[in-house]
Amino acid sequence: YDKKVLLFFGYVREYKGLKYLLQALPRIVRNLDGQVQLWVVGEFGADREEYTELINGLEIGDYVNVVDSYTPDREVEQYFAAADLVVLPYVSATQSGIVQIAYGFIKPVMTNVGGLPDVVEDGKTGYVVEPEKPEEIAEAVCRFYEEDVERRLIENIEKAAQRFSWERMGEVIERFYE
Repeated sequence: YDKKVLLFFGYVREYKGLKYLLQALPRIVRNLDGQVQLWVVGEFGADREEYTELINGLEIGDYVNVVDSYTPDREVEQYFAAADLVVLPYVSATQSGIVQIAYGFIKPVMTNVGGLPDVVEDGKTGYVVEPEKPEEIAEAVCRFYEEDVERRLIENIEKAAQRFSWERMGEVIERFYE
């Protein structure tokens, strides 16, 4: 797959800040010469139309793939394997099993709030930006590709892997799906 791939994974809820990532996407697309795809994988619930309107209004439909459904365990890997960067632009969160899943697949994470910055080390295992700021999301994503830091971030995630062992990840995934 020749395009750069961003992944937003998990239930789509207002507090998860997907709209800020969508608002950042036009700038990301411009900076990366259109060579980027955002995969939004998770159940929307009642808000689907609001996000569809936002995608259409921002004219980013060609750059967004929406998988509006629950993802069974056996299908999770394909999305994380395809992703370069997992983007969790949460407005508020105490913790997220998605970060552990991302690290389990050795994928850098961009996030911004709650307990997540304690897990995501800015510039080491991903990026931490201010919540509700599409311009900062765009800047972090573009920096990730322009500075070609994926290898270094992956090495740091591997070093930190003992904190996120497969056993621990199994517990997190179980809790996440319950």
